[in-house]
Amino acid sequence: MNLQADRALRFAAAFALLLLTGCGRAPAFDILGSFFPAWLLCLVIGTFLALICRGLLQSRVEIAFPVLVYPSLTAIFTFALWLAWFR
Repeated sequence: MNLQADRALRFAAAFALLLLTGCGRAPAFDILGSFFPAWLLCLVIGTFLALICRGLLQSRVEIAFPVLVYPSLTAIFTFALWLAWFR
């Protein structure tokens, strides 16, 4: 192996180790002995909040593109919960 290939291999190994340090602490909840990632809990709560909004908006406002609106509401609620609780 030549010197340039050896340097490239060392650089790639060091870069891979830097990427792995981001996985050190992942927030998780212990529910009935099984660990669930925190984003999953935020997604479930965000889905329920979007369903509540759907129930409140359905009788008052006609939604033009519900296929886009309700998943977007779910995403907004999920990201807001994640930022409020875990960042």
